[in-house]
Amino acid sequence: MIRFAAASAFLILACTCVAADEKGTKELEGTYKVLSAEVDGKAAEKAILDIMTVTIKGDEFVLVAGPNEKKVAKIKVKPDAKLSTIDFIPQDGPEKDKTFPGIYKLEKGELTVVLSEKDDRPKEFKAGENVMLLQLKKIEK
Repeated sequence: MIRFAAASAFLILACTCVAADEKGTKELEGTYKVLSAEVDGKAAEKAILDIMTVTIKGDEFVLVAGPNEKKVAKIKVKPDAKLSTIDFIPQDGPEKDKTFPGIYKLEKGELTVVLSEKDDRPKEFKAGENVMLLQLKKIEK
């Protein structure tokens, strides 16, 4: 009986996590303009930002930076009242299948994402050594 109760509790917890992940990705879905991008304390040039867009649909994150420049990553999100997490897994290029741990927040149509190039998940919303900060604004259709 105890084993059945423990298994039931585990299944309920697993289903709750899946539902939270799906809710998180649904909440992020849309097309975004890149407002700013900063890596290792260096900001991307405005001319580059002006042509960049990001589209999130389901667990796919697509960054387009011109007619021939497209990067695709799978994402895993866990919304949380304190600190929501996001993991990026590039689907092509030299970092294919590597996981980049991050955090995110979505407020009033603006999405802020902080990703680490190392294994440590960022704890705050700022760029730093081996840490990228992206600020995105949802494009209304």
